[in-house]
Amino acid sequence: MPIFKLLFGVISCVSLSMGQVEDKQPRFARSVVNMDDLLHMEDDLLSNLEGFTEKLSQKAKTIRMGIQQMKEQLEKNKMQKSFESWDLLRSYSIIRHMQADWLMWKKYLETPVILDRLNYNESEKLKMPKELDLLDAAESIRRMQATYRMISNDIANGFLYGVQYDSTLAPIDCLAMAHHLMNQSRWTIAEQWILAGIEAQDRKGPRTEMMLLRGPSKSELYRTLGKVRIERRNAGGALQAFRAALQSSPHDPEIFQEYQNLKRRLLTLSSSEPIREEPVDDIDEMELPPCCSGCCEGPRKLKRLYCVYNGVTAPFLRLAPIKTEILSIDPFIVLLHDMVSVEEGALLRTFSKNMISPSETAELSDSEEKSIFEFEVGSFRTSKSVWLDNDANEATLKLTQRLGDATGLDISHSEPFQVINYGIGGIFESHFDTSLQDENRFLDGYMDRLATTLFYLNDVPQGGATHFPGLNITVFPKFGTALFWYNLDTKGLLRLRTMHTGCPVIVGSKWVVSKWIDDKGQEFRRPCLRSRQDSKYLPSIEKIII
Repeated sequence: MPIFKLLFGVISCVSLSMGQVEDKQPRFARSVVNMDDLLHMEDDLLSNLEGFTEKLSQKAKTIRMGIQQMKEQLEKNKMQKSFESWDLLRSYSIIRHMQADWLMWKKYLETPVILDRLNYNESEKLKMPKELDLLDAAESIRRMQATYRMISNDIANGFLYGVQYDSTLAPIDCLAMAHHLMNQSRWTIAEQWILAGIEAQDRKGPRTEMMLLRGPSKSELYRTLGKVRIERRNAGGALQAFRAALQSSPHDPEIFQEYQNLKRRLLTLSSSEPIREEPVDDIDEMELPPCCSGCCEGPRKLKRLYCVYNGVTAPFLRLAPIKTEILSIDPFIVLLHDMVSVEEGALLRTFSKNMISPSETAELSDSEEKSIFEFEVGSFRTSKSVWLDNDANEATLKLTQRLGDATGLDISHSEPFQVINYGIGGIFESHFDTSLQDENRFLDGYMDRLATTLFYLNDVPQGGATHFPGLNITVFPKFGTALFWYNLDTKGLLRLRTMHTGCPVIVGSKWVVSKWIDDKGQEFRRPCLRSRQDSKYLPSIEKIII
């Protein structure tokens, strides 16, 4: 496993997430909690559009009545055989009608049907998904597909990692995915999505008005397929695609001209001309490891681990011990069961829903005078979150007390809770939770994250696991459980194998609460030790190891 390549390469950024980005963009794809806002918005827009059609109908009725009246007057005037017999009033009326009435009709036709409704639609654009939201959604699907090695046509047909759903993607959705991938020069997977769009065109069922209005036509799909195959140096396939496009739209001059240009180009195209290099998938760089599915075989030594009832880290636990599942001893990783009640989980979700904003991460950068943290909303973490103090509500108070009992650590020396919701294919690429390098850890007096706790607030139907690539341990979200591990060893140094990944969510919503415990303030709870064998003397959770 190329773990060291990862450590000093792509994942050099740390996951310190103190602070929330002041981003006015809703970033709809980064959390599912905003989906109901979109549904309410579309409900308003449809009502608005319905009113628009009523006004259009009324305007059309007025025009038809005007046409009928003008026809009647025209026929009456034609019945006069000689213009010389017209009286002054009739002549004046004709001139006035041709000069003024038709100007009135011109103004009437040019006036928007309902200007206030158009202004309303314009204001709603500010709240509607932007191009950045579509980019987020498309990139999430690409990463999910790469991580779980899914086929484009399966995704388009609603077959997601072995489970069939009743949702499907329309041809326009597939073409949008293809364009996103083409912009990244990912020609191979783009071709798969175009073929999926062509197959979606052939699905049985009536063609709806929306499909006829927005497209794409089959000729457009084949035309795009031809362009992709040209980039892949598949000359024969490109010609075949353009012929199919012409067969679908035989009188389209642009397609015909492109087809002729392609035939001429093939006469000079060298077969040895190199294919434009495609980007290496994230899965190869270990940003999103291939074992997110949990199907990889774990180390043999993990099979000797066990579960215990922890009744030793707090006096109260003698009455109500916590079921603790030991996942790894070195580094120390455990799964704590029944740590969140149903009421607490519901309170945390509803309390946070209207406050969450796009999650940001921080990278430590060295200036000439001191080290500083730079915050940003990155593509490597697609979620929304909010910080809650320990006393924010009844649920956070109880979680604080419960976590202190379960771990034996002083939770007053910790960061606030961070409630996080992951959206479409929500991910957090492989990262460490610590911010300091070992050689600088004891120089500047900065505190760091001794331990991490992830409270799972709901079950996730598919995907969304927390994966440790260095250990090949995959933990799937289960409501009420809390995943706890030490980022630092008993000498205060980073445990390299605590690098972890938030795997893409395939179906459902993923709610978690992160709690990072500081190393400062734990000197008497988890002091530095000469060897791991001395951990049995610690008052913290390691003493449960038999």
